[in-house]
Order: sequence, then C-alpha cells, then structure tokens
Amino acid sequence: MTDEMANDYTSTPAAEEAAAGQETEQETATTAVPESYDFAEFCVDGVELDTERAEAYSEVLKNAGMSQAQAAAVTKYGLAYAQEVAQEAATQYEEAQAQEIAGWADEARAELGGQFEQTVAQAAIGVTYMEKSVPELRQMLDATGFGNRVEAIRLFAQIGQMVAEDDGRASRGSATGAGDVAGFYNNTDFSVY
Repeated sequence: MTDEMANDYTSTPAAEEAAAGQETEQETATTAVPESYDFAEFCVDGVELDTERAEAYSEVLKNAGMSQAQAAAVTKYGLAYAQEVAQEAATQYEEAQAQEIAGWADEARAELGGQFEQTVAQAAIGVTYMEKSVPELRQMLDATGFGNRVEAIRLFAQIGQMVAEDDGRASRGSATGAGDVAGFYNNTDFSVY
C-alpha cells in the first residue's frame, strides 16, 4: 500500500465524520457545564473547602454557563485578586495603626506639656516594677502601642510614684510577717485582743 492510498483511506467521508465527532466530544467536554465543579486544585496547604460557599459559587458558575476550564480560570483570577485586595487592606490597616500610635504619643506630649519627660521617667519605674509580676508587660505595651497613651503613661507614673514612696516596710521582717507587725506596733499589747 502506498502513502497515497493510506491518505485516501483516512480522507474518506466516514473517517472525516469520526474525526469531527471526536473533536466535538472533546470540545463539548471542555465547554459543557458540569453538574458540579472541582475546586480541589485551589485547596492548598491543607485548606479545606467550605462546602456551603462552594455550592453557592458553583450555582453562580452554572447560571453563567461556565465549563470546568472557564470556572477554573475565573476562580484562579478571583483568588489572586482577593489576595491582592487582602494584602492591600492589611498594609493600609498597619499604616493607619502606626499613625494612630504616633498620634497617641503626640497627644501625650501635648497633654503632659513640660511634665512629659518627668512623667515618662516615673512611668518607666512603674513599668519596671510591674514587670516583676507581669514579665512580658513592656513587650505588650510596645506591640500594641498602649504605652504611648497618656492614660497608660499616667497609670504607670502613679505606680512608679507609689513604688518610690514605699520605704520597704512590707518586705522587712520574718517570713511569716510577724516581725513586721510587732515592729510596727511596738507599744501594742496583742494579748488584750
């Protein structure tokens, strides 16, 4: 059999119809609206698909007459767009938070005026004292910016002042504290009570 005969055999009307039928089946498979859409390729890093949302999204895709390939393309674009929007929102939030914290510091400076440096120094004593009981306090104040609030500065300055006024009576004496009471009330006869 020559090459011409082989070509003639594959060029018969029946062969052309079969090839066209296969192309139509392939085309239909890629353009047909499926009963359900497969979103598994978009679930990465152990993320589970929210079934309720997936069904609602599938219904929208079906009503739009989208094939699996079209739905995958739209979903891929939508996810990338949502990630960009979320990143931009997070960046804007962080910038706004930083501005707010800086604003708190400016308000504190303005409100405390000439007493700012002294009050902040007293507040530092209060924070240092409180860190004995709350070890991560300074990190929390820095992370949240709460340490820039005039209310926090005044609070810790007040604690710092109280600590500075403490003459240490509460820490002297025996472990039971009996020495503290006896030393403090030298002229009291406790047997009367």
